[in-house]
Amino acid sequence: MTRPFPSPRLTGVCVIVASVLLQIGYLVTPWESETTTAGYHDALAAHPDQAGLAATFLHFGWVVWAPAAFGIVALLRPRGGPLLAIGGTLAIVGTVSLPGLLVTDFYDLALAQELPRATSAAISDKASEPFWLILFQLPAVVGSILGTTLLAFALWRAKVVALWAPLAVLAGYVVTFALPVGLTAFAIGGTLTMVGFVWAGVRVLRLDGLDLRESAPARPSDGSRPVAA
Repeated sequence: MTRPFPSPRLTGVCVIVASVLLQIGYLVTPWESETTTAGYHDALAAHPDQAGLAATFLHFGWVVWAPAAFGIVALLRPRGGPLLAIGGTLAIVGTVSLPGLLVTDFYDLALAQELPRATSAAISDKASEPFWLILFQLPAVVGSILGTTLLAFALWRAKVVALWAPLAVLAGYVVTFALPVGLTAFAIGGTLTMVGFVWAGVRVLRLDGLDLRESAPARPSDGSRPVAA
């Protein structure tokens, strides 16, 4: 049997570490009191060290998610079905793209510290206007969030995790985007997502030494016997 790379152990560790790093980043972020660029810059300027720390945690959280996504795809193929195919593609594209976008946090911090608020906000808003920016942001953000969620459901389909884990991930993202942007939304939603992914990582890590490509549940057209995780 050829062991997949990354191994279940490395994949599980990456899922756990990425989930924890992201939630720490969300919790230490100096959230603005009002959802305007000026309010965002006020929050950055008031807590520069905290802003830099949050951006660093978020950057490396998504960086670590990249090998985790590769690992899940390697572990579950070829029986992962459309959830794995679509989720893996989106997650890999998203997680290798999103970390680079976080460098803009440091540019916004410099603008907020060095310029009058009206000027710093105007420059930041102007930089966000070009249509081409969507080509950078949409695949990164949508790919990361939707892709990793589909991978969580692919793990459920392969009987690696119980259904509550991907549902917790999905519920966490829904809460995060449904509530007003701020600490409350990410404290509640982010924790739900983190718990779902951490448990998924633990389950994958415990499968080290097994080949999920052989033990994944059979499709209706596949006559092989499913093996429970």
